[in-house]
Amino acid sequence: MKLSIILGKIGTSEEFIQQAYKKFSARVLDTHKTDIIAAKQDFREIGDMFVRTDRLDNFCNETFKLSEQLKTRGQTKISDLLINELGKICVSFNKPEKAEMFLNLAIENCRRKNDGLHELARLIDLEKVYKSLNNKKMLINVLGRKKDCCKRIIKNYDENAANFDSINKAPTPKEEVQVQLAFAYSDLASILAGKKPYDAIKMYEKSREIYTGLNRPNEVAYLEKRINRMQEKYKSLSANFSESPKSKSKLN
Repeated sequence: MKLSIILGKIGTSEEFIQQAYKKFSARVLDTHKTDIIAAKQDFREIGDMFVRTDRLDNFCNETFKLSEQLKTRGQTKISDLLINELGKICVSFNKPEKAEMFLNLAIENCRRKNDGLHELARLIDLEKVYKSLNNKKMLINVLGRKKDCCKRIIKNYDENAANFDSINKAPTPKEEVQVQLAFAYSDLASILAGKKPYDAIKMYEKSREIYTGLNRPNEVAYLEKRINRMQEKYKSLSANFSESPKSKSKLN
């Protein structure tokens, strides 16, 4: 169904949009007619209509109800898809509270399916939300979750690649997951550098170790500078760095 073509002919009235959504709901609730690829395309086009008429909140509320209906009927694949898409839409259109809710729901769904690669993608989206809000407490939390997720994927990459529940995308390469782990360590280090220099240096070292293994000399050189600068700044502390109990934090 080409909603954009129909939309161009008859306008964007609330009645038309509601009717389009009603028809979409009926199609996805009919297990004999649900085509995941077509449903995803229709969903995006309908969502665009709600966005253009400044009714995104209404779209989110309606879709959450629909996803719950689908879940109770055992149609978890399409239910999970709708929640996943809602999270991404709310990030794109600066709806941080709703983005946080839907992204966390999507992450729970990914954990249920042991789909670490999609879990990582939604954690990265959640990271963007907290960065935009300058919420350091929640940013530290999500970076820790991202770090743990990356480590789980790397440890069992083949299993996570096999569980990658995507319609048409290939699994994220293992090397890119390693890069995201390096990002997580360095981002945490940047946040904690002022108050916890010991932890920050260890995290920068973890990031440098990853880039060394990936043969990325530019990133290694940059992190070397960061580490040296911090060690120089905290010279009086770094003398006893290895013996300091503060340096023995849960970084692994």
